[in-house]
Amino acid sequence: MRDLLPAEATRQASLARRVLSSFELCGYERVAVPAFEYAEVLERGLGVLDPHEVLRFVEPETGEVVALRTDMTPQVARLLATRLADAPLPARLCYEGAVLRRRRERARRQRQIAQAGIELVGRPGPSGDLEVLRVAVAATRAAGLSEFVVDLGHARVAGALLDGISPASRAELVEALDVKDGAELERRGRASGLGSAELQALRALSELSGGDDVFARARRVLSQTAALPALAELEALWRAASDDGIGSRLSIDLGETRRFAYYSGAMFQILAEGPGRPVGAGGRYDGLLERFGLPRAAAGFAVDLDNLDWALRVAGVAEVDRPKVLVAPAESAAALLDLLRREGVPCAPAPEGPFQEYAKAWRFTHVLVLSGERAELRSTTGSASVELDAPGLGSLASAIASRVLAEKEAR
Repeated sequence: MRDLLPAEATRQASLARRVLSSFELCGYERVAVPAFEYAEVLERGLGVLDPHEVLRFVEPETGEVVALRTDMTPQVARLLATRLADAPLPARLCYEGAVLRRRRERARRQRQIAQAGIELVGRPGPSGDLEVLRVAVAATRAAGLSEFVVDLGHARVAGALLDGISPASRAELVEALDVKDGAELERRGRASGLGSAELQALRALSELSGGDDVFARARRVLSQTAALPALAELEALWRAASDDGIGSRLSIDLGETRRFAYYSGAMFQILAEGPGRPVGAGGRYDGLLERFGLPRAAAGFAVDLDNLDWALRVAGVAEVDRPKVLVAPAESAAALLDLLRREGVPCAPAPEGPFQEYAKAWRFTHVLVLSGERAELRSTTGSASVELDAPGLGSLASAIASRVLAEKEAR
């Protein structure tokens, strides 16, 4: 877990607002779910929870096992299957909050991951996949990131090749595919009884990544396997996304193994320079709602706000400080502070004594110095100060608001 100091917390909150506003512009309604959840609910959505991965405990009053959530999608599924079960479809919901997962990277050990995401329920097939993809790309752009790649895959390309073998063997093969170890794939595949066509196709998947030419190569490799229909679905989504104007930002990766037990169809990641991890990921998971007694088509997307912020900083996208005015001296500022707040300008009274260093330390963008009938507005960012001459406090507050808000827009 970690603390966020004022600058970090402000930046993350601003980023979350931009992402959520983009979701809402696409018609998604916001919901909020608890930080704690019954372990049974999480396991119904995600499968058996590894005790080393999840923080869980017994709720004292009921004796129920609860856990700090590792994923919000099962919680939204519970919400849809109970309190929103009779709502007309499609349902479009969005959320924001923190999940807790075990990190394995040395550089990032904190388990608390800030997320914002969407769930689209009741819109099956390519049209639903394309909507989620559009919303994800729109949110990434709304956050300020312009250079990124959408990496497309399909859970049933590799998944169909592994049907019919034991869960343990399947897990071992997925692990080998994930690290692209062809020799180990061969050894484990033969030991599991995998057919020769499936094993040959599985070994080829790690090489099937790139652009439009992947599909022709993949058809040759998968022609004698049950993975061909999934490839056709993915190609249809690629064509639709390309026609929609997303094509220049698309790539294909048929060896993607991310969370097979979760996804049932097309899936994607948004990748950008900097974090070394996706800034967001999503896809189709049609079977998840059925586990809660509500069989519905479903797809969604979640953005990792920390990774997105990292990518933005690498791209040189600076967060513009919200105007905040320090008013001195404090004893003559009370009425003016109230008027400034009505104008939408954050402000506070200055402490006694020197206040310039105080203003910089607490990220005030301006200092307003009152002296009799005069008012001098000083910028803490190096801009020239200006004297304001307005009849009455109301006019002065309006003049200050107009100036500082205009400076923000200019930045």
